[in-house]
Order: sequence, then structure tokens, then C-alpha cells
Amino acid sequence: MLAIDGGPPSVDSAPFQWPFANEAIRNAVSEAMSDGSWGQYDGRWTRDLIELLKQNFQSKEAMLCSSGTIAVELALRGAGVQADSEVILAGYDFPGNFRAIEAIGARPVLVDVVPNGWVLSAEQLAVALTPQTSAVIVSHLHGQIADLEQIQAVIRDHNLSVEQQVILVEDACQVPGGKLHGKPLGSWCDVSALSFGGSKLLSAGRGGAILTDRSDILQRAKIFAQRGNDAFPMCQLQAATLCPQFDTLPEMTEVRHQNATQLIESISSLDELVGLRQIVDGATPAYYKVPWLLKDRTPGWSRSELVSALKAEGLPIGEGFRGFLRRSPRRCRKTGTLVNCQIASQQTIVLHHPVLLEPEDTLKLVANAIHKVVTNSR
Repeated sequence: MLAIDGGPPSVDSAPFQWPFANEAIRNAVSEAMSDGSWGQYDGRWTRDLIELLKQNFQSKEAMLCSSGTIAVELALRGAGVQADSEVILAGYDFPGNFRAIEAIGARPVLVDVVPNGWVLSAEQLAVALTPQTSAVIVSHLHGQIADLEQIQAVIRDHNLSVEQQVILVEDACQVPGGKLHGKPLGSWCDVSALSFGGSKLLSAGRGGAILTDRSDILQRAKIFAQRGNDAFPMCQLQAATLCPQFDTLPEMTEVRHQNATQLIESISSLDELVGLRQIVDGATPAYYKVPWLLKDRTPGWSRSELVSALKAEGLPIGEGFRGFLRRSPRRCRKTGTLVNCQIASQQTIVLHHPVLLEPEDTLKLVANAIHKVVTNSR
């Protein structure tokens, strides 16, 4: 019997808590409290974190801020995006990215994602570019890595023919630890945004950062943030919690990769679910979420009914983003039919990453729970 109908949950031994209790983090916070550095505006912990970001993301410049959402806006402002220009992003993306464009007064332009996926289509990007385009936001979502090389090639070709050069903004908020051809995600574009929110792979409860090799981008972002002091700061205690996490990030990334691959494969026999596939070779993903697309079924449970049943089994699972398809033409320009964005917004379910650090027995329970619920929902 399904748990939602009164049966026992499939997974009741693992709370899937995140972030983990960590001795190194406790020691860093204790040290910040005992030496008084916790209350400084510009202290050792934020300086150390900036250096760690530069080293781990192979970036010349880094700037800390209060959230990943404001990091995207700072990246756009650093890129020199002006009001009344256009900024392209996928029609399926985190809602804060759309709002960051609007905050500047620029106009969002929506482009389709790849078929059966969640990342910007390079092919559709080429169609959307105009002389008014000032920037493109490229997000890596749900463990899928955008085709950065093809996207960069499209932008290079476009920039040869226009006076206003298009800046690439990489939203790497979900993928710290991920790589493409050995190069860290977050280091591929003109400027990148990171998030350290409570659920993120590098977590300080709140916080964010931008990364860039361009001093002019960093300078514009800093000028915007300075209001007599830093208007979007990260505190020393947040930085102290983050610094030790870089020691364990590579190992955790590898474990998540292996377990996500195993879990996706174990679910592949279910015709109702379309699992993740990478669209580029040489990708080492960082799994913040593990996604599936629920195929249209008549009869059969709706996505919300399926998610409710899976939650009752003890799984930390939910629906994907709503996307921007319903946004008014007064607020944005849409390129093409955005049919893949519609599929992603209506059919995505995502499993939260703490599952991927659990032992093999728990992963089997998770897979069995998904099989049980999906087969009973037919």
C-alpha cells in the first residue's frame, strides 16, 4: 500500500538533512566568535573566501554579496547592461533571473531550452540575438550543463557584426564543483554568479558571489553596490562557514555524480519518466537536483498528485520552476514557440541533492519508492 493511502513510508530512516553538521565549520565559527573577527565589515574570513573562490574557480576577480539573486543583478550591472536594452535567458529558469533583468530596466527575451532538457538552446539563441542584445544569461540547471562552447561560438559570430558586444553571464548557482573539460563551471563566461543559500551545495544559509576575469566588470558591480558602505554584504560568520567546505566539495561532487548516475539508471525502465541526459561531452556535473520529465498520460496521476505520493514515501522531491511562458508581452519578448520550455515547466519533477550522499541501501529504497508510486499511478 502506498504511504499516501495509509501504508508505511518507503524511506523513514534517513532525514536527508542539509547542510551536514561539520566539525571544521564549527571550529571556524567558534574561532570567528572568540577572536572578535565575526563583527568586522572587512575581515579575515571574507578575504579568505575571496581567495578560495578565485583559486577554485580559476578566476582573477571575485566579489561577495548577500544572495545568488543579487549576484545575477550585480553581474548584469557589471556587464554594463543598460535600461531599454535586451537580455536573453531561457524561458525555463529561476524566476529571480527574470526579475534581475527587470530591475535594471532591460527587457527579458525568452529562448527555448534543449529538447527533453532544462538548459538554453544554442540553436535558438542564434535566432534571438539582435543589435539591441546586451547580455545572455546561461544557467546550468538540475544537473544538466549548458553547451557553453556552442553558445560562445554563437556569441562570437554575433559580436563580429554589431557595435554593442554581447556579454555572457553564467548562472552557476546550482553547480559549484562541476566541470566541463576539466574547467570549473562558473569560469567559462565573462562573469558568473554563485549562490550560497541554505539548500545549495556550498551553503552559508544566505549569500552569493560574482566571478570574473575582467576588472571593468568587477569595478562597475562594486560601484553599484557602494552606498556609503556595501549595500549587499556577506558577513564574516557566513564566510567562516563556507571556507572549510571547499575541502570536502570535490569528494562530495564525485559521490553525488556516481549516485545520481546510478539512480537515473535504476529509474530508466519506467516509461512514464524521462531522465537526465547531458548534451555535451566532457561534463562532470554537480547535482543540486536530479530531474525527470513526467510524460503526458491519460489516464494517470497528474504531476502534483505524483509528487504528493512521493513525498508521503519520505522523498525530498518537488516540482520544477514555473518558467516565464505566461509573462505578458509588455514585460518580455518571446522567440519561437518555446515548446520545450512548456514541457519543462509543466512536467519536471526534481529530487533534492542530500539523497545523493546517502548509503547504497537508502538509494535503493529511494529508487524502489519511485517505482512503487509510478507503477501505482497508472
